[in-house]
This record gives sequence, structure tokens and C-alpha cells, in this order.
Amino acid sequence: MLDGSVSDAVEARALSLNPDHIHIYSASWGPEDDGKTVDGPGPLAVRAFLNGITKVCSLHCRHLCTGIPQYSPRLYI
Repeated sequence: MLDGSVSDAVEARALSLNPDHIHIYSASWGPEDDGKTVDGPGPLAVRAFLNGITKVCSLHCRHLCTGIPQYSPRLYI
């Protein structure tokens, strides 16, 4: 992912590889910071996030778990 252009599909594949071992602490991707443009993950990456939140959490959480702490940014789909 670091040696070429990054597309939505590349991000989604990276987020889906070994999802049990992915812990995201920063979501610092997006366009150049010009102070006006806002961007986020594309539809495939959003689906990979949601898959990790729902499937991985349901396999490993022993208590009621949404996968997203209340203080985390929301995923808008």
C-alpha cells in the first residue's frame, strides 16, 4: 500500500487483510490539506470497516459490543 497509488479498492483490501489484527488509531488519509476539501474512505473501504466492526467484534467480544466506542468518529454511509 505504500509503494503505489492508493485507491478505494487498495484501502479495502488492506483493511480486510487479517482483520483480527487490525487496530485503527488514526484515519489520516484523504486529499491534500487545503483547508477547504474534506474526504474520507470510499465505499469499499467503508464496507471493510463495517465488516471488521460487525464480524470481528461478534467473534471476539464477550459482552455487548458495538465495535465503536462512543468517542470515536462515526462512519457515514
